[in-house]
Amino acid sequence: MTPVSTAQSSATFDLWQHFRLLAMRTIYFGSGIVIAGTAIYSAVTGSWAAAAALICVALGFFLIGYLYRNELAPQWINFLVICSLGTLVSVSMKSAGILGVYWMYPILAMVFFMFDKTIFVLVIMLIYALFAAVIYQVLPFDYAWRVAVSMLVLIGVGAAFLIMMSSMQRKLFAAAATDSLTGCIKREYLSDMVQQAMHKADRAKQPVSLLQLDMDSFQSVNDRYGYLFGDKVLEETARRIRSATRTYDTVIRSSGAEFVVIMPNTSGQQAADVANEILDRIRNDPFSVKSLAVTVTASGGLAEYKPGQHWGEWLEAADSALYQAKSQGRNRLKVAQ
Repeated sequence: MTPVSTAQSSATFDLWQHFRLLAMRTIYFGSGIVIAGTAIYSAVTGSWAAAAALICVALGFFLIGYLYRNELAPQWINFLVICSLGTLVSVSMKSAGILGVYWMYPILAMVFFMFDKTIFVLVIMLIYALFAAVIYQVLPFDYAWRVAVSMLVLIGVGAAFLIMMSSMQRKLFAAAATDSLTGCIKREYLSDMVQQAMHKADRAKQPVSLLQLDMDSFQSVNDRYGYLFGDKVLEETARRIRSATRTYDTVIRSSGAEFVVIMPNTSGQQAADVANEILDRIRNDPFSVKSLAVTVTASGGLAEYKPGQHWGEWLEAADSALYQAKSQGRNRLKVAQ
């Protein structure tokens, strides 16, 4: 399996979400300033009703920017924001003609930051349809179709930007989260991965199991054969664990010679079959480095998640089962009751 395949959406290292938050703060306050400036201009020209309406809208933008300065606003608020801006731009185009068209482009660009990918396509096409309908009403056809095409080009460029950002985020997360020796996820991400697995299991009403695995008497291997040999054993152990797990399982190196395997959509009995397969692959094939060949065993503690259980309790259940396996002679699997 790919070591970080199930972890790439983790908020622990979500560069794109952080970038979106900074962009949204700029959009809220920047839009508020521009609208407030337009309100002042309307007041100077004697359009008091328009000025009052614009001031109310500007204050709304400032309020949203303040309330959601440290977190992303709900999608329905962003939808109201983009609808408000779209309406203002449509009115501007009808009153100012081609001069109002220029406001469309920053509005379209904003959509790329304001919405999650699940509804982004729907929102961008709705806004495009609104603007296209207005420009065909207020501009001659020779101008209108060129503007419509330029908007499609902007949407295409924005989509390419999102794809590149997503790819960069995956690569950065992989670099930051992967243990250089074993290729597994680092311990720092253990609690996030465990909680993420629990939340997914609760939403889908599916089982999820967790295996804690520890190499038996591994310190004696280091003492007898050296740490370089021990590192090779750990590297090979991680490879064998991944070869016995499924593509959707998550393998974490939780300490020096200890690993955690999270198995989503897997009952305790199913997970026990996977865990025994892992232990068999470790114990039945000696670890060879140059002329040395050493047989190493491992012990495992397995626990199936119980709905409503705290993530720490779930880990503790697997750890207690591992302790039982160790105390009863090692080289075995114990399942938490």
